[in-house]
Amino acid sequence: MSTHPTPVLQAIPSAPTRTAIRPGAPALIWISAGSAEATLDSSRWSLDAGQALWVPAGTGAVVRGADGCCVVPIRIREEDHQAGPRAPFVAAVAPHAESALLAAFTRSLGVLHSGGVRAADVLGWIGHPTAAITAPAMPSSPDLRRIAGALLADPTRSPATVGADHGVGASVLARRFRAETGWTPLRWRTRHVLGRAAEELRRGRRVALVAAEHGYGSPQAFARAFHREWGVAPSELAEQARGTVEARRGGAELGPQRNGYHIVIWVAVGSVQLNLDDRTALVRAGDIACLPAGTSCGFQAGADAAVIPLGWLPGGIDVGAGLIAHTDAHAPLLRLAAWAYADAEPITGGDPRIVLQTLLRLGEPNSIPMPIVDATYALLARLAEQPQDSRSAAELATQLGMPPAQLRNAVEALTGTTLATWRARTRMSWARRLLREGLHASQVAARVGYADAAAFSRAFRRAHGYSPRGFSKAQAQSAGT
Repeated sequence: MSTHPTPVLQAIPSAPTRTAIRPGAPALIWISAGSAEATLDSSRWSLDAGQALWVPAGTGAVVRGADGCCVVPIRIREEDHQAGPRAPFVAAVAPHAESALLAAFTRSLGVLHSGGVRAADVLGWIGHPTAAITAPAMPSSPDLRRIAGALLADPTRSPATVGADHGVGASVLARRFRAETGWTPLRWRTRHVLGRAAEELRRGRRVALVAAEHGYGSPQAFARAFHREWGVAPSELAEQARGTVEARRGGAELGPQRNGYHIVIWVAVGSVQLNLDDRTALVRAGDIACLPAGTSCGFQAGADAAVIPLGWLPGGIDVGAGLIAHTDAHAPLLRLAAWAYADAEPITGGDPRIVLQTLLRLGEPNSIPMPIVDATYALLARLAEQPQDSRSAAELATQLGMPPAQLRNAVEALTGTTLATWRARTRMSWARRLLREGLHASQVAARVGYADAAAFSRAFRRAHGYSPRGFSKAQAQSAGT
C-alpha cells in the first residue's frame, strides 16, 4: 500500500452550513462539534456539540450550523416512516454512543448492505430505547374512526369486510386510511394492536398473557410479529426500558462491487478489512483509504467500527489502493462526508469532489483541458439525475459542442470507464434505490431508461446475479430481521 503526504485539512471549509431535511421518515440531527440553530415548522431549537435533535415523522427541518459546526443528519429507514415520538426533543449523546451514531450515519446513506437505520436503535443510543414503539394515531374523519374501532374490536375480520359493512369499498378504504394515518388498514391494525401490547409489557405484564389477550395463538407467534414490527423481542422490552440492554449494532459491509471511479473512505472508529481483487488490507482508525476504480472491491467492518465515505474521485486520477493517508482530525472529515452525502452544505458553496482532491493533494487528469473537464462533469451530473435520458454519445457530444471522440476520451479519463458502462452502473444504482422504495420492476424500468421490464430485468441480473424480484425479496427479509 502507498502512503500520500499529510492531508490538507484546511481545504475543508469550516464556514457556516445549511442542511434541509424534507418531511418524511423521522431523522436525528446530531451536532458532533460546534453549535447550530434548527427550525422545525414553527419551532426553533438551539443545539450545542454533543446534542441531538429528534425530527418527527412528516416534519421538515432547516439546520444552520455556525462556524466550525459539524451537522450529522441520520435519516431513519422508510419502513419506520411513522415510528418514534411525534414531538421533537433534544437529547445528550453519551460518548459511548458516538461510534454507533457514526456507523448509523453511513447506513442511513444507503451505501451499505443493510436494511437502513431502525428508529428503535437510534432512540436507544440516545437514551430513548422504547420510544419508537407507539400505537399509530386513529383516523381523523368520524366515519373512518368508526371503521377503525370495528377493526380493533374483531381482529379476525378483514378490512374489506369491515369496510363493506360501513359502505366503503376496499380500495377507497385503503386510500383514505393511508392518507389519514400513513398506513393501510391491515398494517394500521397490526401496529395499533402491537403498540398497545408494548404498553402492557412496559408495565410488567407477562408475554404469554399479553399475547393471548391480543388474539395471538401462541407466545411464539406474538414474539415473531412483535419483533418483525418493532425490531425488538417482547422479552427485551422491560430490560431496554430500564436501560440494561443496549440497542443492537451489527457490522458494516460493502461490496464486492466494481466502480468506474475511486471511492474514498475514512475509518473513524475501529478497524476494517478491505478486499481489493485477490488481496486484503487492514486499515485502522484515522486511516483514509481508496477503493480503486475498475477493481472488485469492498470491505467488512466489525460491530465496533465506523466507516465513513468521504466521496468519489475520477477514475483517471492515479490515487493508489488501500491506505492513502492518515490523520487524527475528526470534525473536518465528518463535515466533508456530511457535505458530500447528506446535503450539509457550506453557505459559501463549492464542490466536495474538488475539496476531496485538494485534501489528498491530487489534481485533475493532466491530459484533459479544464473546460472539457467541467463540461463533462456537468453532463455526468445531469445524467446521474436523469437516468432515463437515452440519447447516444454522439447526440450528447453535439449538445456540448465537442467531437464524440473528445467526449469519449474525457469520460474515460475522468471515470475510468466508458460512458455506456458508467450509465449502466448509474442506472443500476437508481434501480436498487427505487426497488427498495417498493416500485415494481416495470415502473423502475421506465424510470431508469429501459424499453421494457424484460430488458431491465436482463440488465439487472447481469449486474447483480439475481432478478429485481429477488433483490426486492432480499430487502424485505433484511428489513424484517
